[in-house]
Amino acid sequence: MDAGKLSTEKMLHLSHVILKGLQAIQGLTLNQPANDVRNRLLAILRDEMRRDLQIENRARRKITSQRRNIPEGSPEWDILFRKYYEEELSARRRS
Repeated sequence: MDAGKLSTEKMLHLSHVILKGLQAIQGLTLNQPANDVRNRLLAILRDEMRRDLQIENRARRKITSQRRNIPEGSPEWDILFRKYYEEELSARRRS
């Protein structure tokens, strides 16, 4: 599932796009210098990517702990991954 991961360059680009979007909102005033806001956005993106990786790893561990081998990429593996990923994501939201 690494195909959906954002590279550092993409996260940097996204932080610039979000900042420009914020700056375009009429009536919105940034309380910090634009570069500080962009750096904070970048930190948030990195934290979210890190959390997503942790959730993904937990889901993978659940699959590998099954009694029988389930080949990665098989329809069954994909279904279980989505199920376990959603369970972990829901648990994270509750905590």
